[in-house]
Amino acid sequence: MIKKRTIAKILLLCGDFVLLYAALGATLFLRYYQNPDWQIIRQHLIPFTAIFLLWLILFGAFGLYDLKFMRNSKRFLYRLLQAEAANMIAAILILYAILPVIVIEPRRNLLLVALIGVALIFAWRSLFNLLIIRTKGSRIMFFGVTREALELANFLLKHPQLGQKPVAFMSANGNGTASSLPLPGLESGGEIPHFVADQNITSLIKNLGVDTVVILREIKENKTLVKLLFEALPLGISVAEFPAFHEAMTGKIPLSMVGEIWFLENLIGTKKPFYDFFKRGLDLATALILTIPAFLLFPLIAAAIKLDSEGPIFYRQKRVGRHGKEFGVFKYRSMVKDAEKMSGLKETEKDPRHTRVGPFLRRSYLDELPQIINIVAGEISFVGPRPERPEHIKELKEKVPFYEMRLLATPGITGWAQIHMENDASVEDAPEKMQYDLYYVKHRSFVLDLLIILRTIFIILRREGR
Repeated sequence: MIKKRTIAKILLLCGDFVLLYAALGATLFLRYYQNPDWQIIRQHLIPFTAIFLLWLILFGAFGLYDLKFMRNSKRFLYRLLQAEAANMIAAILILYAILPVIVIEPRRNLLLVALIGVALIFAWRSLFNLLIIRTKGSRIMFFGVTREALELANFLLKHPQLGQKPVAFMSANGNGTASSLPLPGLESGGEIPHFVADQNITSLIKNLGVDTVVILREIKENKTLVKLLFEALPLGISVAEFPAFHEAMTGKIPLSMVGEIWFLENLIGTKKPFYDFFKRGLDLATALILTIPAFLLFPLIAAAIKLDSEGPIFYRQKRVGRHGKEFGVFKYRSMVKDAEKMSGLKETEKDPRHTRVGPFLRRSYLDELPQIINIVAGEISFVGPRPERPEHIKELKEKVPFYEMRLLATPGITGWAQIHMENDASVEDAPEKMQYDLYYVKHRSFVLDLLIILRTIFIILRREGR
């Protein structure tokens, strides 16, 4: 199942790359077909190869290789146009500012390449989506029935491009007859057949065309059912454990699976000294680079804050970092003096606690710039679970099991939860945020950090506020 998704992403990537070259070829043909010259082609080939590689990275940052968004819709077209606009800006910077010595005519040619490229890629993605939806995907049977299994089945049915189609549930006991399980919230309002395990498991799997069985924990502990499932293995079915399957499909850890044993199996011995050392080095290097624009912007931001309202320029708030150590996070003040004493108000752009310049600072994330100080001090990283306030930690420990375990990783300005959730600041969303944070703690790597940074840049460009 994971292999199929990887192949689909590679196919998308290769198709985009080929079509970008096709757009370049079409542009050169339209511009120079009356006077073909190999020298002109060679002058364009090298710089545009570099530009195309950058464009593919930006496509990834805009989520165009996330299969959950690969649906033929206005939303996808809008996102593609956003990505191409960012690509144009990046290409102009390369051709005019960084490499002005390149002897080509980028004004017309770059615009033509971008326009033709968007048309070709949109046609290619539309065809790809239709083929994926019509192609027979993996037919999934869930062995075990829980709320999270129903939610995952619902999720898979809403995203057929993932290539995983739930066709049945099976439980260990019941009245011995088949029934149906409703899936609340499903757009079609449908149901999935529900069977009770008996001696006919093999024939049932064969009749339903099941090729992947997802086993929940309660089934693993039932020796009789495990034996019956073992007898079905000659059919060529794949068997996956629910936690691993859930992770692969959603990018988060199901909380019902999390317990002491889970932490012992997944987090003990997962120290990554090489990763931690170089991540710290990259944090310091990036923070020092950002210090230059931060100093240049400081007089303007400081003046705007002081002229707008009474109070300090900076705001310092206690947060809980790695291993529960408290520290003070620095931000530019975006609220009026003593705003925390004003209770019962939701943080929105029209929140009276905001200063007039506050919403702009928050929308642009400029209020986060002083956190460079925290990064240099080693209290936070650019990427990691967002640090919470001590009083929130105390409350969430009582509501969310093992909540303190997210403190195993250094907190960050942005994280895996932030790029997946519209609102990650409320207490009500803490359980879902915890699932994403545990996924990050388990799978943290340079590649995952890079993906989070790229997606964060996209979110900053498109989000209206926070």
